[in-house]
Formats: sequence, C-alpha cells, structure tokens
Amino acid sequence: MGLLSITSLFGSTLVTTLSITWQDMLSTLSISQWAWLFSASALTMALALTPSTLIALISGYFLGWTALFYILISYPAASVLGYLVGKSLDHGKLMRTLPPNSRIHLMLEELKHHQWPLVVLTRISPVLPFSLMNLVLPTIGIRLPAFLIAGFIGMLPRTLFALWAGMQARDLISLLNNPTQGNLSVIVVVIASILSIGGLLYLAQKASATIIIRQAANKRGETRTYD
Repeated sequence: MGLLSITSLFGSTLVTTLSITWQDMLSTLSISQWAWLFSASALTMALALTPSTLIALISGYFLGWTALFYILISYPAASVLGYLVGKSLDHGKLMRTLPPNSRIHLMLEELKHHQWPLVVLTRISPVLPFSLMNLVLPTIGIRLPAFLIAGFIGMLPRTLFALWAGMQARDLISLLNNPTQGNLSVIVVVIASILSIGGLLYLAQKASATIIIRQAANKRGETRTYD
C-alpha cells in the first residue's frame, strides 16, 4: 500500500507536468494517437502509476465526450490487468495469515456473499484509490466477473463527472492543480463519499450480524450434542 501511494504520487506529478508542458501538442493529436495513449493509460492505471480520475479529467479537457469511447475500453482493461497483478502478488497469503476464527477473517469470508454491492461501493468512493482496490479486492476472494462488471458500474458515475469537469475547465493548469474546483464538484464528492461509506458500513454490519447468529447457532448445536 505504501508503494502504491508513492508510485501514484510520482505518476500523477509526471502526467500533470507533461500534460501542461505538451498542452499544444496534445490538442493536435489524431484519433489513432489518442488510442495509443489510452492503451498506455490502461497499463499505468493497472500498475498504480496514474489515478483513473486524473486520466478522465485530462481526457475530458482535450477530447470532451469523445473520450468516453476510449475510457469504456481502457478502464475495463486496466481492471483486468490490476486484478491479475493483485492475484499474482497475493496467492491467498492475506487470508492464510488471518486466524480462521478471527472476527476479521470471518467478516471477509461473509463479505464474499455480497461481492457485487461491495465492489460497486468501493469503486464509487472517491477516497478509495482505483489501484488500491485492484490489490485488495482480489486478495479477499472477489471473482473476476463481479470485479470487472460491478467495478465498471461503480466507477462510471464519477468517471462521467470527471469528464464533465474536464470539459468545463477553461485552463488546464487550474484544472490539474485544483480538480475539485467549484461547489458542484465538492457536493458530488461529498455525496459519493457518504453513499460509499454508508453502504460499506451497512454491509459490514450485516456480515457481522450473520456471523453472530451463526456462532450462536453453533453453540446451541454443541450444547445439545453435549447434553
């Protein structure tokens, strides 16, 4: 997680600097050249080198709604690559290090039964980085179909808003220095955060209640067996 934070900060700084420096050149790129850039962005997003929101902001500024076509391809590609990287790094180590009867292990096991809402809520959140979720979600047993489809559904609202914010910006420097400029941006970020946190807390509470009920039932069964 520390490595992801460092690489993301470095990548964001580099992309921001290059976008400002080469602003005039980027404005004249052809469709095929943009396709190559988005192909590269799928790899950098998967490897935590560039945040997905930053890519959407820059895309919206230069391409407008046309960028949505590229994003609909590059985001799922980045998700699949990130999922494979997360799986290859973990190999089940996280779950094996947790005691089988510990509360957190039981909680994570129970959350596997709520994969779709869990992935949607983590992707909606503007606080939880795209690359971090690529690492964490596969380690707790989230299957690829849920990770890919539910993740895309969860990311779509904030991606569309980031595209729109990029289109509204009159100056690239001010956009990249202050991507949440304006009251509407702040309101959207707050609402998305509340929905995500509230939904995740609900899932955690539901999973915890299920664990308690199951443990109580097991104790009653053990008592009857003893009797």
